[in-house]
Amino acid sequence: MKAMRETLTTRGLKGLIGKGLGISSLALLLGLSGCNDDADVIVTSPPAQDSSPTSPSFNQVPGELQVTITDLEVSSPPVVNFRIEDGNGFAFDALADGVASFTIAKLVPGSDGNTSRWQSYINRTEEQTAGDPGPAPVGTTTTQAATDSGGTLVNNFDGTYTYTFGTDITDVSQTGGVTYEPDLTHRVAMYTNARATYLGEPLPVVNAAYEEVPASNLTEGIDSRKIVAQETCNSCHGDLAIHGGSRKDVDLCVTCHNPGSTDANSERTVDFRVMIHKIHMGDELPSVVAGGEYAIWGFRDSKHDYSDVGFPQSPENCLTCHDPDNTDTPDAANIANNPSIEACGACHDDVNFSTGDGHTGRNIAVTNAECSTCHRDGGFAGPVRDSHIVPSTAAGELFEYNILEVTDTAPGQTPIVRFSVTNPTAGDAAYDINNDPQFTTGGTARLAVILAWNTGDYTNEGSGSAPGKVVSMDPVGSATNNGDGSFSITAGTPIPADVTGSGAAAIEGHPAAADDEGAFTIQAKVTGAVEFFPITDAEAQARRDVVDVAKCQTCHGVKDGLSLHGNNRTDNIQLCVTCHNPRATDLAQRPADPDGTDNEVNTAAVGEDEEQSIDFKRMIHSIHGSAVRTTDYIVYGFGNNSHDFTDLRYPREPSDCEACHNEGTYELPLATSVLGSTIDTEATVASSSPFGTSNFIGDALVQTDDRLISPAAAACSSCHDDATAQLHMEQNGGQFGNIADEGANSQGSCAVCHSEGSIADVGEVHRGD
Repeated sequence: MKAMRETLTTRGLKGLIGKGLGISSLALLLGLSGCNDDADVIVTSPPAQDSSPTSPSFNQVPGELQVTITDLEVSSPPVVNFRIEDGNGFAFDALADGVASFTIAKLVPGSDGNTSRWQSYINRTEEQTAGDPGPAPVGTTTTQAATDSGGTLVNNFDGTYTYTFGTDITDVSQTGGVTYEPDLTHRVAMYTNARATYLGEPLPVVNAAYEEVPASNLTEGIDSRKIVAQETCNSCHGDLAIHGGSRKDVDLCVTCHNPGSTDANSERTVDFRVMIHKIHMGDELPSVVAGGEYAIWGFRDSKHDYSDVGFPQSPENCLTCHDPDNTDTPDAANIANNPSIEACGACHDDVNFSTGDGHTGRNIAVTNAECSTCHRDGGFAGPVRDSHIVPSTAAGELFEYNILEVTDTAPGQTPIVRFSVTNPTAGDAAYDINNDPQFTTGGTARLAVILAWNTGDYTNEGSGSAPGKVVSMDPVGSATNNGDGSFSITAGTPIPADVTGSGAAAIEGHPAAADDEGAFTIQAKVTGAVEFFPITDAEAQARRDVVDVAKCQTCHGVKDGLSLHGNNRTDNIQLCVTCHNPRATDLAQRPADPDGTDNEVNTAAVGEDEEQSIDFKRMIHSIHGSAVRTTDYIVYGFGNNSHDFTDLRYPREPSDCEACHNEGTYELPLATSVLGSTIDTEATVASSSPFGTSNFIGDALVQTDDRLISPAAAACSSCHDDATAQLHMEQNGGQFGNIADEGANSQGSCAVCHSEGSIADVGEVHRGD
């Protein structure tokens, strides 16, 4: 272990990194040595049996705790007063000494182009010693912020408490040389130990922060540095909890993760504005792309390598985390108004600002005061926000797909789709798809109208394209101009005579938009459109809606991370499931099978599988649940390219069903219309095509001989994929590899135990209730 020369005696540091951030992948489980973690389980005192006012009276385990820091006094060691209540507003008077930890920092004002920054008063020195991991030379010493030690907690047994710091922040010999400045904004923050228990049960973790100018006792109208709201982090990460689960509030995080803290093993700063940008940039960091790594060593010299983190949307989307319009983050505008070498260089780590290497025009910026010379309105480089616009996303605002009518949709008839494409930014003016360059520019523009059936659960049987593919039509140049801004196109395939229920018509694609030179080179990301039509139903019946795309967009962004398949399918789950249906596999995209035999093995494919289910309920669970799967999930796509999701980092607990699902849509039993997922079409690839082959050995168009996993088992086994779980499912009616026409769509008896209110309610089990 590295030697620690501490400015004060600090508590032990504890916390392990878990898998996180991700599609391409996501969580910021840092466990860094720059912050003290919870070394020991601290058990709070149970209520005393007498009625003394000096004994706690709270006699049950609270489901929630709320802490309010009421004031801060600094004469020598700081004194903090706070109160704790449970979720019902009752005073919690049973906080034991040692359960809560405290930090305190001052806000140093910005000057000469530098932004304001927090500086901790409680610091320690870390030294790299012989045998320690990391690239730093032996003898390297760095300063790291820490939590207070040696303080005293007074419990007033009415829900209020007083904590007196063990560190005298007015004494520079105790602060590592940091000078006390009472005229500046100060922040005191606290957290409770995630390992603490009360009455034998875990005590809820709570964080709190409080700001005050000690010289005036002002708490409002003072300088602040509110850049990111915790709710913004949680929208993607869920209940983000770091360092063993105790740190859950960004206002607490920055009291330690400030410019004064550095990891001795790597000699890398753990300043929040640098570290967080680098983590989210992950595998797109220029230094990582060039073969390097971004790693930090944490508690007990544990290495945390973020080089494979994939941010699930464009990293240029600064507003995903920094929202200047949010009243809780009034300083978020710093991203546009105060560019800095530290923040910008975190992502652009191939730029040497002092020499100009890697900088546009080799411009030299020795200090932050020089950044806004170019990066501003009217400046050479323009405003920072403009530099982070994603052209294809911005271009998507220029287009809207509209399905106006679908006729001739009875069995045996050939549907006609009437539609338009309009410009919402120009009064919904209609485009001429047959002549406008937005649609006729070859190599950039694409537009397609598709049909799928039936909405009970799509199979697209009879579409003429396997496995389970939609009917797709290219309307550009072939659709009839109706003279009113709309166009009509007739399907090339009729509705099969035996199809019942309702179907769906959709528009997908990527119109071309003009770049700065006026050339139509930008593939616009346009939200797909879906409308339903009756086949034998009296009125069109929509496909079930189990996922809220707005929830997907909290991680993936709008018209960005969910613009898939070459920007062709964007932000519409109802569009996705027309192709990613129960009969769909990736067979058509796989390489030719060398042995030419349907034997479940294709040695030319990564993983050597002949095919993989891409049914939405199975595929999306497999991708997001990669951390809990025991087998690889590898899917083939356009260009016969493999996509391996095995090491994907999902940024929250995969058991959090409602991170994606609408409430109640994941409970058992499933709707009777839900079909099992094909895992074997009884065919293999004769010759491949980057666009998807139709040359199979065996008849992939025939669906009645497909081998399936039954509906509930198909969803559950996509995460719970080990042999024990499969055996459990099979013993309770789940089917694996049964033929479609032989009852493979049976629901089994899963709902007996796993339905809502039963002994193993799916919702309760996944929530941990």
